[in-house]
Amino acid sequence: MNLKKIRELEKIIIHDYSNIACMVVLKDGKILYENYFSGCTAASTIHVYSVAKSIVSILIGIAMDKGYIKSINQKVLEFFPDYTVKRGEKTIQKVTLENLLTMTAPYKYRFAPYNYIKYFTSDDSVKFTLDLLGGTEHIGKFRYAPLIGPDILSGIIIKVTGQSVFDFATENLFSPLGITVEGSVIFRTAKEYKCQVYNACF
Repeated sequence: MNLKKIRELEKIIIHDYSNIACMVVLKDGKILYENYFSGCTAASTIHVYSVAKSIVSILIGIAMDKGYIKSINQKVLEFFPDYTVKRGEKTIQKVTLENLLTMTAPYKYRFAPYNYIKYFTSDDSVKFTLDLLGGTEHIGKFRYAPLIGPDILSGIIIKVTGQSVFDFATENLFSPLGITVEGSVIFRTAKEYKCQVYNACF
């Protein structure tokens, strides 16, 4: 790799892209370049946000492979028989796992993201998100879901496996890949959320 170009790239990252924690370039299975920024190291943990959607989707696939889930065509509410659907709500009853996985489920908020602090500090995040599922929009239309879909899918994983998402992921995904994860991040108050997020390494 051209050392001059690398140094130019690093200057741009440091000056204009302070949210970049690291950059790794691989070719033919070999690492050609690896460097860390913003005070991060190879051992640093950071908030990855939307990457979690892919992880949760993988876990749903693993749960299906293990027989915990029959089909992506199953209705979401099949997994939450104790959830009380509000009077007149019909759309939520038709939403499937596939709709959540492909972000083609309708929601009751106008703009994404929904109130992160209320979400992260709610007593029951799954119920909180189920309450936002459905509405008057059509099923099958793409609707980006920053929080709602993945959280309901996480609740399904807990229901069908009897394990926490963290334990299920560690046993079936992280450990086999040699990934070390210390534990789940839990926000109990708005202050904790702000401290964790805005003091994170990015």
